[in-house]
Amino acid sequence: MSDEPQPTGELCLRCRAELQSLGQTDLRTGGSRGAWKLIFGEWAELGEGTMKVELLACPNCRRLELKLPERS
Repeated sequence: MSDEPQPTGELCLRCRAELQSLGQTDLRTGGSRGAWKLIFGEWAELGEGTMKVELLACPNCRRLELKLPERS
């Protein structure tokens, strides 16, 4: 993620202020929880994956949105 938010030119769906990009991060998907995690520990996480997303923040209404990053 970036240290300084960058303007995106996109508008917030709620208040129409310009969204700011906070950069990209990995979002964890899948995996196990609860008793499976207690019993099998890290082995329960074998089904876990990650998905890269861009974080967009509205400076006005303080909402956070996720967006798939542009393909390179």
